[in-house]
Amino acid sequence: MPTDVDKAEVVRAIGAERDRTLALLRSMERAQWDLDTDLPGWRVREVVAHLLTTDRAGVNGTLVLQVMRSTDKLERWNDRQVVKWADRSPTDLLLGLERWGRRFRRVARMVPGALYRMPMRTMYGRGRAGLLLWARPFDEWVHRQDIRRALALPHEEADLAPIAGFVLATIPSATLPDVDGKGTVAVELEGVPLRPWVFDLESRTVVDGAGGEPDARIVVDGAQFVMTVGGRGSFAELEADGALRVEGDRAPADALLGKLRIV
Repeated sequence: MPTDVDKAEVVRAIGAERDRTLALLRSMERAQWDLDTDLPGWRVREVVAHLLTTDRAGVNGTLVLQVMRSTDKLERWNDRQVVKWADRSPTDLLLGLERWGRRFRRVARMVPGALYRMPMRTMYGRGRAGLLLWARPFDEWVHRQDIRRALALPHEEADLAPIAGFVLATIPSATLPDVDGKGTVAVELEGVPLRPWVFDLESRTVVDGAGGEPDARIVVDGAQFVMTVGGRGSFAELEADGALRVEGDRAPADALLGKLRIV
C-alpha cells in the first residue's frame, strides 16, 4: 500500500478545505465569532486567526523552521501568532484568510513533486517532506469542526478521504516508533472511501492486507477517528458510544490506539 504523498490531491484538498471554511464563516452572524470553542481560551475568532497565521508563516518561510522543532514549541509559537490577529474584525479576518490561503495554495502548487516525496525528518518523524503540506488540509478540517461544534452543527463527512489519508500516512513515522507491541492491526474507517490500512507494530511498516487476516481490526467512524486523533476526546469514549469497535486480539489494537495522536 503506497505511503507517498500525492501532490495533486494535496493541492486540491488545500483549496477545497479553505473554500469550505470561508463558506461557513460567511454564513455566520457577527456575534458568533465570539462563541467559545472546546479549545481552552479559544473563541471562533482565535481558531480563524490560527488558520490565517499558519498560512502566512507557511508562505513567508517561518513555519518551515517551526515544524523542525518539537510539537510543544510549535504550539507555543502558534499561540503567540494567534493573539496578534484574533481581535481584528470578522471582515479583516475573512480577507486575510482568503488572501493567505490563496498564496499558500500557490506555494504548494509550485513545490516540485519530487520534493513532496523526499524523505525528511519533521514533527511527524522521518517521513515524506510532503506531509508538511498535507498537514494543512487536515488541520483546517479539524479546526472547522471545532467551529461547527461551537455552532452546534454536526461533523462534516464529505470529501474526508484526503484528511483521513493524511492521518493513516503519518502512522508509520509518527506513531509506530512509540508503540510497544507486536502483531498486525487493520484500521477500517467507516464512511470514508479508503481501503483498510494494515500496520505491523513490530516492523513499524504498512503491510499488504492481502497477506492474511490481521491480528486485530479497528473499525471506527471516519470523522470521529480524525477528531480523536486530533486530540478531541478519546478512543475509549468512541468505543463506549458505539462509534468504534475492536475485532480480534485487543492487545495490539490497544497498543496502537494508546499512542495515536496528532495535535
